[in-house]
Amino acid sequence: MRRTNISWSIASIVVIILLILFRNIQLSVDNPNRSVIEADVLHYYAYLPALLVYNDLNLDFVAKAPGKFSDRFWPVTAPNGKYVIMTTMGMSIMYSPFVVPTHYFLLFTGNKAEGYSLPYTWALILSSVFYILISLILIRRMLKPLYSEKIISATLLIVILGTNIIHYITREAAFSHAYSFFLIVWLIYIVDKYYKKPSAGYALLIGLISGLITLVRPTNAVALILIPLWSIGSLSDLRERLTLIFKNWHHLFLLIFTLILTWVPQIIYWKMTSGQYFFNGYGDGGRFFFGNPQIINILFSYRKGWLLYTPSMILAIAGFVWLYKSNKSYFYPILIFFVINTWVLASWWLWWFGGSYGNRAFIDMYGLLAFPLAAFIQRITTRVHWSIKSLAWGLMLILIMHNLFQLQQYHNGAIHYASMTKEAYWDSFGNLKPSPEFNNLLSFPDYEAAKKGIYPKPVIKVPEKAEKTIEFFEKQLRSNPEMVKILEEKAILENITLDSMIKRDANWLYENNK
Repeated sequence: MRRTNISWSIASIVVIILLILFRNIQLSVDNPNRSVIEADVLHYYAYLPALLVYNDLNLDFVAKAPGKFSDRFWPVTAPNGKYVIMTTMGMSIMYSPFVVPTHYFLLFTGNKAEGYSLPYTWALILSSVFYILISLILIRRMLKPLYSEKIISATLLIVILGTNIIHYITREAAFSHAYSFFLIVWLIYIVDKYYKKPSAGYALLIGLISGLITLVRPTNAVALILIPLWSIGSLSDLRERLTLIFKNWHHLFLLIFTLILTWVPQIIYWKMTSGQYFFNGYGDGGRFFFGNPQIINILFSYRKGWLLYTPSMILAIAGFVWLYKSNKSYFYPILIFFVINTWVLASWWLWWFGGSYGNRAFIDMYGLLAFPLAAFIQRITTRVHWSIKSLAWGLMLILIMHNLFQLQQYHNGAIHYASMTKEAYWDSFGNLKPSPEFNNLLSFPDYEAAKKGIYPKPVIKVPEKAEKTIEFFEKQLRSNPEMVKILEEKAILENITLDSMIKRDANWLYENNK
């Protein structure tokens, strides 16, 4: 009998999707009223219920009864006094292939179709899972000519399970990051096909994808530099590229025309509501400080440093060395995009990007970072001694487990969404749940200073009186043998140390005896 080779990469994709679906089902079972339509998603999603349910993109129904819709619509007010949805409509477009059929199915079957019930929640969750599935398939196709099945499999597992993207496909599945991840992967996949066989069809598709990338997240316009730079590894490649572009100038025209056409509905909406062709929904609340990029903070800060909370991506950064040696045509465009985009992200006034697990803004680049990550994995797992290979595979497994552990910490409140400090990080390190002192070790960001491009060092302010009172309760608990025995049993049940349990109870006593 002929022996068939296992497709490790396909198996890893199946495992990833099953785990994502299982986690989403688990979250829904734990919380039957679960909704992913909250926080930023309320902005992204608003176009769909406004159009499908209320047939009113002007949001006049909100203006007439603002209190009634305060939990569903968070519009901003334009200078002309009209309500405008704060964000662009890209995410609503990405949601629509799943939400629109759900809405009309509910209508046709006589069910309540009000835009925010559980079927709509699942439509959004499944849209996120679908786009991730297509992304993984496309990444696999691009990596297949370069790397072995096992290398690709490990790369895909680390990109999804070893980074914070898993949080944005499960607990906060409708945030923009999984969708931007997909669009950027799709862009380079089609661009690669175009340069191998230029055609008007590919040019139109590149224009459409570019339009969607910028409509979903306008700052991701930086990704469009990949279109001319992709697969250029030398000066001769650059000359050939310029010749090809000039030869097919009509394709460039089609690309730009399609990109602009994608934005026409948005421009019409802004004109209809705000009276302006271009409207900044963030107003004065958002700006860039390109002369003061917070590079160190955005990469390493305890508040939200990308590489501190997603250490697996250190492997991808290191992998640029081997990507340069093995494939310069991918090295240059990916590195240039990564460096420029990191500078742009670090220049945003809110460099920690609000409440999130880790620094979520980097997620959009993970599809591209799969290339240097695969190069790194290949280097440390092939043509090396078995002991080095074993250590390498062990390290990758540890990084995945560490990420999943930190995610559970975040869900339990042992990692704060915005206020982490060095003291808070190490206080929680290794503990699934926060200690009694944890909240006292946090430092909430100074948003007003950040709007001016000023980022003061986090200061932990623990009231002296509170410290002394908590210490008093701790001493009282420790001096009572019967109470220590009870707390010891509680500590075993909650899988924490006796010391942590005593401190937690002391903190509880303080809070309830103020």
